Amino acid sequence: MASTLQVILSDDLETALAKFVPQGPIDSRATLEAAIFDLLDALKSANADVASLLGAIAYKTSGLLEVVIASRHEAAFTFRSRVLKALQKSSHYPNPIFTTCTERIGAFLISLPPWIPLDQGIMTKFHAFSANLASTDTTEYFVNKNAEPEPVEQFPMKPSKTLQLGKRHQRASSVSSTIQDAGRYLTKSRRASTGVLKPPPSPTVATNRSGAGPALPEQLRECLEAYFAACLEDGVEDYADTNLFQLLVPPAITLRPQEPLNETTLESSLPLPGGGDLARLSSSQSTVPLHAIIRYLGDATKPKLGEWPVVVSQRGIKHVRKYVSRDKETFSRIENTIRQLAMGMFSSSNHAKLMDHHHGVPIYAAELGRSLRLLYHIDFGAPTNSKLESQFIRIFGVFSTAEIDLNFWMAVSAQLGRRGPDYIRRCKDQGDQVLSRRSGGVVSPQLFPPLDVSQWSGRGADVEIEDSHRLELHRILSLEKFVPLSHTFFEAIQRFTETSFMFSVSGPENRIINHPSSCLVLGRSGTGKTTCMLFRIIGLDVAAKKSSPSHTLRQVFVTQSRTLARRPVLGLSLLDMDESAEEEGVLPPKFSDLEDSHFPLFLTYDQLCKLVEADFDLQFQPSSLPSPKNARARAKQSSVRQPLVDFDYFDSKVWPHFNQQLKKGLHSALVYSEFMGIIKGSEAALSKSSRYLGRTEYEKQSNRSLLGDNNDRSKIYTLFEAYQKLRPSAAYDVADRVHALMNSLRENGVPGKPIDFLYVDEAQDNLIIDAALLRTLCPNPHGLFFAGDTAQTISVGSAFKFSELKAFLYRLERNDAGVRGGGRLPVDPNFFQLSTNYRSHSGIVNAAAFIVKLLDTYFKHSIDSLAPEVAHVDVDIHRPEFFSGMSDRADFKTFISEPATDTRGLGARQVIIVRHESAANDLRAAIGRVAVVLTLYESKGMEFDDSRKVLLFNFFTDSPATATDWRAMFLARSEGRVFDDRRHSILQSELKSLYVGLTRARERVWIWEESSNGCIMEALLTGSSLATAYNGGLIPQIAVINHEEEWAEQAQQYFAKNLFSEAAFCFQRAGMPWWMAVAQTYKDRQEAMRLAEKDPSRSSKFREVAQTFDRLAQGGQSKEDQESLRLLFSNAGECYIVVPDHLPAAVAFLNARKYTAAAYQYRMAGCFDEAVYIVKRYTVDPEVAENIKYAAKVSYTKGKDTASLHKASELCDSKDEFVDFLVDHGFEDQRIDFLDSIEEHEKIAQVLWDDGDYVNAVLRFRESNDPSSPRQGSQCLLEGIRSSVPLVTSYENESGVLSELFKLSRTAVLTPDEKAEIRFLRAVVNLEAAELKQYGQRCLDKQDLPGALLALDAWTQSTALESVRSTQDDEVAEVLLLCQKFGAVINDIVRTPGFVDLPGMQHVFGVSNTSSKEPARQAQPQNIALQRTIRACSFIHNVAWRVADREEQPRNRADPLTLPTNRVDDMIRRALLRRLNSVVELVDEFARKSRAFEICQQFLIYQQCGGRDEGSCWKDHILEKDLTTERFNSRFRLHILVIAVLNNFTAGTSD
Repeated sequence: MASTLQVILSDDLETALAKFVPQGPIDSRATLEAAIFDLLDALKSANADVASLLGAIAYKTSGLLEVVIASRHEAAFTFRSRVLKALQKSSHYPNPIFTTCTERIGAFLISLPPWIPLDQGIMTKFHAFSANLASTDTTEYFVNKNAEPEPVEQFPMKPSKTLQLGKRHQRASSVSSTIQDAGRYLTKSRRASTGVLKPPPSPTVATNRSGAGPALPEQLRECLEAYFAACLEDGVEDYADTNLFQLLVPPAITLRPQEPLNETTLESSLPLPGGGDLARLSSSQSTVPLHAIIRYLGDATKPKLGEWPVVVSQRGIKHVRKYVSRDKETFSRIENTIRQLAMGMFSSSNHAKLMDHHHGVPIYAAELGRSLRLLYHIDFGAPTNSKLESQFIRIFGVFSTAEIDLNFWMAVSAQLGRRGPDYIRRCKDQGDQVLSRRSGGVVSPQLFPPLDVSQWSGRGADVEIEDSHRLELHRILSLEKFVPLSHTFFEAIQRFTETSFMFSVSGPENRIINHPSSCLVLGRSGTGKTTCMLFRIIGLDVAAKKSSPSHTLRQVFVTQSRTLARRPVLGLSLLDMDESAEEEGVLPPKFSDLEDSHFPLFLTYDQLCKLVEADFDLQFQPSSLPSPKNARARAKQSSVRQPLVDFDYFDSKVWPHFNQQLKKGLHSALVYSEFMGIIKGSEAALSKSSRYLGRTEYEKQSNRSLLGDNNDRSKIYTLFEAYQKLRPSAAYDVADRVHALMNSLRENGVPGKPIDFLYVDEAQDNLIIDAALLRTLCPNPHGLFFAGDTAQTISVGSAFKFSELKAFLYRLERNDAGVRGGGRLPVDPNFFQLSTNYRSHSGIVNAAAFIVKLLDTYFKHSIDSLAPEVAHVDVDIHRPEFFSGMSDRADFKTFISEPATDTRGLGARQVIIVRHESAANDLRAAIGRVAVVLTLYESKGMEFDDSRKVLLFNFFTDSPATATDWRAMFLARSEGRVFDDRRHSILQSELKSLYVGLTRARERVWIWEESSNGCIMEALLTGSSLATAYNGGLIPQIAVINHEEEWAEQAQQYFAKNLFSEAAFCFQRAGMPWWMAVAQTYKDRQEAMRLAEKDPSRSSKFREVAQTFDRLAQGGQSKEDQESLRLLFSNAGECYIVVPDHLPAAVAFLNARKYTAAAYQYRMAGCFDEAVYIVKRYTVDPEVAENIKYAAKVSYTKGKDTASLHKASELCDSKDEFVDFLVDHGFEDQRIDFLDSIEEHEKIAQVLWDDGDYVNAVLRFRESNDPSSPRQGSQCLLEGIRSSVPLVTSYENESGVLSELFKLSRTAVLTPDEKAEIRFLRAVVNLEAAELKQYGQRCLDKQDLPGALLALDAWTQSTALESVRSTQDDEVAEVLLLCQKFGAVINDIVRTPGFVDLPGMQHVFGVSNTSSKEPARQAQPQNIALQRTIRACSFIHNVAWRVADREEQPRNRADPLTLPTNRVDDMIRRALLRRLNSVVELVDEFARKSRAFEICQQFLIYQQCGGRDEGSCWKDHILEKDLTTERFNSRFRLHILVIAVLNNFTAGTSD
C-alpha cells in the first residue's frame, strides 16, 4: 500500500479523505453526504494520476471505493471516465490497483440485496474474472504483456435516463442449481454453469487453464465497463452509502449471556439458494456468490444452535421474514423464543399445549406477544452421530390468534398420531415432563433406536376431518419442507427467501447420505432418492474443501432425462425448454478437457457419452437433420452414425414395415424394449463379438424377458433380425453407442482424469450395459451411487432390474485389475430401500403399493422386491375413484366441466392420460381442445412437473389385455387359483403402466372407463378399501380455474418433455399467442421429421416449418429473450438445410449467431463474399473455415476479373502463396492477370517462360525494374532460340517466333559465348555450311554432343556433301572426315544410356519430360520420367503419330504427343541412325561419281580421251607424270575414308 500512495496528494483531497474514519466527524447521514460531495469535488480537481487516486480511495476505508464508483454525482462520472481512459492508455502495463478495484467492485455488486435487480452478466463476468485471475501469473500480464490493447469504449459522462433492467437482466441469480426435496429435482439454468456448487477458484489452483479464457488486461477493461454501468442502477448508490455509514458509525452491541458473540460474519451465513417450489421464486431473488454458499454449507455442518435440533418450515421462514423490516421487535422476540427452545429452556410461555385435549401428538404454542403464537411440536427421528435417533422440535410457523383454527390443528395432531403409539410416546415423553415441571432449567432431548416406517401403525384417534382441511393437511404434513436451525440461520433469513435453504432429511435418508461407500438405492416414486444424491454431493464437496481448499472432488450426477438434469429457473426461455438445444460453452468439447472448475457436474447420460465420444473421434448424430460437420464427414466417407433409432423412429419408420403376422398381438414398445434391454443391452451381449445375443441365448432369457411365452420370444427374435436389415446402414441405437464406447475404452483407457464419485438417477431408464460404461469412467469402488425404481420402468428400451445391476456390479468388481492382482479387496455397494413417499398422500400411495404387490406376487422377476410403500403422513384424502361403464360422452363432458361456470375444460394442473396416440387424437376430436391429454409414456416424469390431478381415460378399455387376463388374476387373488404368468404375461406391463398412471398424481386420481373392462381391477381395489366407485347419481364436475401464470408454467414443463401440442394448448390458455405458435411449430417439425426421406411432401413440409420458425424469430425481436430468438433462427436454418435451401439457411444461422453453420451454408449457396466475411469476422470451426476459404479462392479465381482475383489473394497469407495456389490448380491465365495487376513483370515473365512464350517473356523481363531481369531475359531469349532450333525441322524453316527472338537478340545483353551460340543457331536455320563446319568442330573439341550433333546434322543437310564430287583431294578428305565424325557422334549418343536426358539434348530432339515444367533449365539430368512429350517440331513427331495408339493421339495432329519414355527414346535412337544411314548412302553415291575416286585410264595411257572434249567422261584426267606417289597415297586415303564412312551404316533401323 505504501508504494501505491507515494504520490503526494493535494491538500483538498487529503482533507476530504481524512473524514472517512470510524468514530470520526461523520455522525449522521447528512454529514456523510457532505463528506462524499467534498471527496468527489476534490477528485475532480486532483492532478495526481488515476492509479494513485484509486489507491488512496481503496485503501483508506472499506466501502469508500464502492461509494465513489456508485455515486451519481457529476464528478463521479468524470472520475469513472478517467479510470477507463487511464486503463486504456496503460493497458500494456496495467497497475495492480486496477485489478484490486475490479475485484472489490465485483464482490460488492454480487452481494447486493434481493430488491436491487442485477444483470446476470455481472455474475458471469465476476466469476470468469476471478477464475482467470486465479490461474494467471499476474506478473506476466501486468509487467511483460506487450499485446496492443483494443480501444476502450468511452464511458458516458451522464446517463440520459434512469437505467432499467430488461426482462432477462432481472432473471435468476447466478446460482446455477436448486436443491429440493424428494421429487423436486435439481433446478438448473442452462445459461449458467453445469455444476451445483462451484467454489471460488483458489489462488493456488489454476482453475482456468491456459488459453481457456480471455487475456486478463482485456477482461479487466470489460469488467470495469460492465461494473460501472451496473452501479448506476436504482438503489445501488443508497446501498453503498448505507454500508459505509454502518462502518463509520457502528451501532452499539449488547451481549446477552445466552448469546455469545458469533464469530461468523453475515457474509458467511448464506443459505443454499433455489431450494423450493419454482413457482414461488421471485424475479428479484438475490444473486449469491458461490464462495458464500460454500461457507454457509460448512457452517451448517457445525453443531446445532442448541442442544435440541430444530427445524423450521419454509412457510414458517416466510412468516418470520415478514417482520425483518417492518417489525424488528417482533422479529427479535421470535428469534429469542426459537433460541430458547433450541437450548431446551422450556417454560409455560413457550411450551403451552395449543389444545387441552389432543388426539395424538401434542401441538405446542409459544407466546410472542401482540396476539402472535409460534406453533410447533416435539418430533422424533433426528439423526445423531450414533445409531440412535433424537427428539427434535418441528416449527410450523408464526400465526395470529385469529388465524389459528383449532379444528385444523386437532386434525394435524390426530394425523401425526396415526404413526402409532410408539411414535406418539417418543414425541410426548419429554413434553409431558416439561409440562409437569414449572421450576425451569434446561431439558435435553431423549434418544431412542430408530423407528422404521414398517412399525408405523395406521390406527389413530378417530377425529373427523373436514374435507376443506384434507388437502391442507397433506401439504403441511407431507409436502412442506423444513429447514434445520444453525448458527447463521437468523442472519441468513434476513437476506434470503424461504425457498433458498437446504431442508432437513429423514433418518433413512441421512444414513444413505452419510454412507462411506457405494450405494444402490431403490425407492418408489417420491421417496427421496434424488434428495439423497444431491445432499451427498454437497456434503462430500464441503468436506473436501475443508480438508484441502485446493482439492476438488470430480463428482458427476447423471440422468437419462434432460428435464431432470436441468430445469428452468426464472423467466420464459426456449433454451431452458428445448430438450434438443445445447448451450455453447457450458461443457468442454471432450471428456479429457473437464477441469476441476466443472465439478460438481450435472448432465444427462447423452451429454456424458458425447464428451467421451469426442475423445475417441466417434460421431453419433441423433437427429436426421444435417449439419455442416456431418455433411463434410459424409463427403469424406467418415464413420458418422446417423440417425438414432430411438423408439419414436422405430415406431414410425421401422415397425410399420415388419411382417403383420409376426407383429400380431405385440406392442411396438414392448418389442423395442426386448431389442434394446435384452438382446443388445444385457450383460451377456457385452461378451459377444456381434454385440447382441443369438436366437438360442435370447430364448433362454425367460427370467429377463418381458414376455413369458417362448413362441413370442421366437417371433421377437425374427423381428430383431428384420430390424437389423431394415434400419439405415449408418443408423445406430442406444446399445450400439454403448458398445462402441466400451470398445474404445477397452483399447485406450479413460481419457483424461476419471470420475471420483458418480451418481446415476432414474437408473431404471438405463440399459444394464450402461453400468459397465459408467463403472469404467468411475473406477473408485467407493464412488458409485445408483438410484431408481423398476416399478417405473416404462421407459421404452429398458428391461432393468436392480437385482441384476447389483449382480453385474459384483462381477465387474471381481474382474477389476486391482482386485484380481491382490492390490485391494473387492468393494460391493450397499443396498438401501426407501419406502416413505413424500409426494403423494396415502390414498394414492396405498393403491400404488397394492399394484406393486400384485406385480411381486404374480410376476416375481419383473421388479425388485421392496418393503411396502407408505405415505409420509397417513392423510387419507382422496382414494382413486372409478367411473366404469360410462359410455355416454356427454357425461364425460360434464365430468370435465367447471362447476361454477359449467365451462368445459380442465385446469392447468389436471391431465387426462390415455393409452396411446390414437386414443388421444380420438378424445381430442370428441371433446375439443379443452384439456391436456397425454399418453401413458408421455406422462412419465410428470411427477417432477407438479401435476397434481390425473384422469385415466379408458385405461382398461384400450388395454391389450383381455378380460380373461384380468379375471385370471382376480380369481387367483380371491379364490387362490393358480395363475399362469406365461399365459397372462401381458399383465406384467399392464400393472406397471397402471402403477405409473396412479403415481403421476399428488392429490386426485379418477379412472373413467367407457366399457366395463376395468371392473375387475375396480373390484380388487374397492374390495381392499383402496379405491371408491361411482354408483350413479349426479355427475361430479372436477375442473378448476387456474391463473394464466399457472398455465404458462405447465406449458414450459410440457414443452421440455417434447409434448409440443399440449404446450401449445397451455400457452393458448395462458394468453401467450407467440409462444403458442412456437410450440405448434415445434410440433410441425416433429411430424416432418417422422416423414420418410423419400416422401414427396417432406421438403415442402420442412420449408413451411423453416419459414414459420424464421417468422416467429423475427416477430419476437421486441419482446422475447434473445437466446430464444437465436434458437428459433437456428431451428429455421436446420429445416432449410433439409429442403435444401442454403441461402435462407445461412441467413437464419447468422441471426442465430451460429457462425460456423452460417458460413458453411453461404458457401453451399455459392455466396462466397458472405461466407468469407463471416470467417474473417467471427469464430468459425477451423476445418469449416479452411474449406470455405479454399472454395472461395477457386470460385473467385474462375471469375478471371481482376477484382475477383484480388479477393482470392486476400484469402492467402501472402501474394506468393496465392501465386502458388494458381500454379497448383492450373490457373495460368489468371496467374498472369494477377501478376500483371500488381506489376510483377519479372514473375509474369517467369510464367510466360514456363509456358514457352519466349517472346513475351523477354519483353516482360525488359519491362521489369528488377535488377535480375536483364540477365533473366537473356537466358530466356537464349532458351527460346534453342527450343526453336531443333534437329531437322528447323533447317531453312525460320518461324515467326524465331525471327522475333533473333531480332530481340540484337539488343539483348549477352556474353560473347551466348552471342556465338546465337550465331551458330542462326547458321543451323540457314544451313550455312562453313559456319556449321566451324561450330561442329568447336563442339567436338568441347565434347558438346548436343551441339555437335545439331551442327554436323545441319552441315550434312547443306551443300557441303556435294564437295565430295570435287577433284580437290583435300576438300573431299575434309568432307569425308567430318562425315566420319558425324557418324561417331550419333553412335556415341545412341549407345549412351539415358542419352535423351543428357543436358541440352531434349531441345535438340524437340521432346521434354512430361513430369517437369522446366526440363531445359535443369542443371542436372532429370529423375527418370515415365513419359515424354513430343513437340510438333520434333523430327520424330510424324513417326510417333503413326505408331501411337488411337487413344494416345491428340485431337489435333499439330499438338504435342505424350508417349512412354522407352518408346520415345527408341524412336529417337532409330531416327538418328536412319539419318546417319542417309548421310552414308549419300556419301557413297557422291563418291561413286566423284572424279577424286576414279582416274580416266584412257587418258592416263594415251593422253587423250574423246569424252573429255565432249564432256561425257566424268573421270579425273591425270597425266602420268602427275601421278606421283604422294598423289596416289592421297587418292588411296580418300578410299579409306569412304570405307570408314560406309562402316557407320546400321541395318534394321526402320520403325
